[in-house]
Amino acid sequence: MSDSVFSRAVQRRTGQGMSYAQMEALTRKIGGKEGTLTAAWWNKVALGESAPPPEPKCIPGVAGVLDVHDREVALLICQQWYGVRPDDAIRELAERVVDKAESWLRSSLSSWRERDR
Repeated sequence: MSDSVFSRAVQRRTGQGMSYAQMEALTRKIGGKEGTLTAAWWNKVALGESAPPPEPKCIPGVAGVLDVHDREVALLICQQWYGVRPDDAIRELAERVVDKAESWLRSSLSSWRERDR
């Protein structure tokens, strides 16, 4: 796990009084048997111990537990378990745009200089 943003979100909910058993029950209520995450899993995640990431079918239940939108859950999972941040793609795109703009500007300046001679 890289950045423990998901774990911190779980800790925030426990700090608000939600128990791991309640988290398990809520994921079962929302996601059914297949979308349930156990109290032990929630506990491991909160403590920063090694635990597998939630499967996509668990995302609605996790969103209910964390009181956030499904998309936010997916972003937290990507960041904590896979080290991918939402701004990484934006940064890479910006770098490519700057590189292309720099290349175009250099070639344009070069051709302008040639015309002025």
